[in-house]
Amino acid sequence: MASLFTSTHGLATRAQKIRLALFLIFSSCVLAGFLLVVAGAQLLRQRIDYSIEFERSIGGLTAGDPVKYQGVTVGRVENTRVSAEDISLIVVDISLEAKKIPNAIRQDTQALLFSQGVTGLKYIELVAGSNDSPLLPPGSTIPARGTFFANIEERADVLLNKIEMLISNLGELTNPENQHQFNRLLTSGGNVMETANTLLSENENELHASIRNMAAMTEHLAATTQSMRATMDSLHHAVASEQMRETANDLHLAVKALRHQLEGPLPELMTQLTTMAGNIDTTALHIDRTVLQGRKSLLDAMENLEETLLNVRQATELIREDPSILIRGREE
Repeated sequence: MASLFTSTHGLATRAQKIRLALFLIFSSCVLAGFLLVVAGAQLLRQRIDYSIEFERSIGGLTAGDPVKYQGVTVGRVENTRVSAEDISLIVVDISLEAKKIPNAIRQDTQALLFSQGVTGLKYIELVAGSNDSPLLPPGSTIPARGTFFANIEERADVLLNKIEMLISNLGELTNPENQHQFNRLLTSGGNVMETANTLLSENENELHASIRNMAAMTEHLAATTQSMRATMDSLHHAVASEQMRETANDLHLAVKALRHQLEGPLPELMTQLTTMAGNIDTTALHIDRTVLQGRKSLLDAMENLEETLLNVRQATELIREDPSILIRGREE
């Protein structure tokens, strides 16, 4: 009995091993076929490689993250590295499925870095270029453009600095000295309001009288305006009357007659006056010449007169020295 049980147990174990081996072989074949199909599909799928250079941090972006074009997933991130030419640049290598973006990557296409929700994971968004722009060859660099979310840390730092400055200014404003000044300002304002209230209360009657006077002045001004309106109406009627038309006609005739006089005898008179002025100039010229000619004769006469006076002076001196010369004459 014991030997029979041992034999049956050994046969059952051998059958289970065979079934297990067949299952493992079948599972391995299925898995290998699936892997071959998936790998073949990936290998047969044509991809286009590009690179993107970012000047800012790309924290949260890793290999395998999606690359989207206008919201449609068209590729993935292959690698991230530091640029060998400029260590301040981060180079992101991407691969795109050619069938999903036929002739879509242009020279003015731009790459943006976005966050996926609040998880901190990133993805690359490609912004479409213009249809007129030339195609960007595979292997080229797509220019990157900053976004609000890309530089949110910098904006947060600036915002924090401004908040700190605001808090510092508030602390400076609320220090004890400024509080004292503010209290004094409030007290002074209260005193001014109280003084103004007292002044208004004491001069309430005068204010009412001034208001009544202003109302009376307004009424007088309205009456004056009415009188001026009536005067203007009267003046308008006077201007539009027949007598005013006759006066205007007479004035027109007088102006016409004056114009006739100005155009007739007056020009002749002006011509005569011009001729007379020319004659006066000629006469003055002749007089000037006559004076010049007589000037020489006058100078000669004055010289003769001067010589005569000299002789008289000499004779006078001789007579003064010897009066007898008048009787016996001058000895030669």
